[in-house]
Amino acid sequence: MQRLRISILSLLIFLVILFNIERLDIGDENVINLETAIYVLIVIAIIMILSIRWLQVLRQPTLIALSTIAYFFVKLVLTPQRPLVGDIYTYLSFTELGLVIVAVFLTQNLALIIKDFEQAVENFAFANIRKIKRVQEAHEEIQAEIYRSRRFLRPLSIIVLEQDSENIQKNINKVVQDAQRAMMEQYASVMIAKELVTQLRRTDLLFENDKKGRLVIISPDTDLTKTETLIERLKSLTQSAEFPINFGVAIFPDHALTFEQLLKHAEMNLQQRIDGHIDTNSLREVEVGQERSGILR
Repeated sequence: MQRLRISILSLLIFLVILFNIERLDIGDENVINLETAIYVLIVIAIIMILSIRWLQVLRQPTLIALSTIAYFFVKLVLTPQRPLVGDIYTYLSFTELGLVIVAVFLTQNLALIIKDFEQAVENFAFANIRKIKRVQEAHEEIQAEIYRSRRFLRPLSIIVLEQDSENIQKNINKVVQDAQRAMMEQYASVMIAKELVTQLRRTDLLFENDKKGRLVIISPDTDLTKTETLIERLKSLTQSAEFPINFGVAIFPDHALTFEQLLKHAEMNLQQRIDGHIDTNSLREVEVGQERSGILR
């Protein structure tokens, strides 16, 4: 907690200095006169690093290199009216670039501390419950199933499950509500996964997606009819455990040929079901197409 407080305080102090730096006049002349675009660049960089996870885990030299490239792009392309070097402009350019690098460094440090804190809370809360793999951690295992389905012309289904967030308690203090919602979503995911494991076949694969509260089931040798049967069984199971779920489906090879495309299709199908715009006839046509192609035996 102390590291988190220090990191937040450091970033706040930096922002205070940044937005008041032009008040630090030397003599009677305002020497420090930063481009407006630099302020915008720093704010965008902070928001992106705090929001996008893959940026947070980049090595610092790589992230600093990217921010330096972004700085020169802004200076040379978006604001070419002021030279980079020469007299006072050399000093200003080094000042602007230094501020961008410091902002990136402090923001990434805060993002990593927040990530570590979230992981620590999660490990503490769910230490006694077996974790399931994330999709990104099982790339080789997933690709092996996709290859096998291609090689032997066998169907494969992907089901994306997501708990119904409307069932999470809301009538509490806003700060506590946010914390409780995150914990409840993770708890629900773990409990749903625990229930699912008892119903899935040995050949079925269960993974956790990056999005909180979302699980992915990969079912080899499973066509649309078998998938619908599995979904109905899973829905009744999770509803009895007071964790209602929404789901989306994608079938190999009719919807897509790669895992990434199948996952995207299943997530689109999930959103359609949540919005109530799903066309069940379109899914039924998949089975007809499979029978005609001779894939299902």
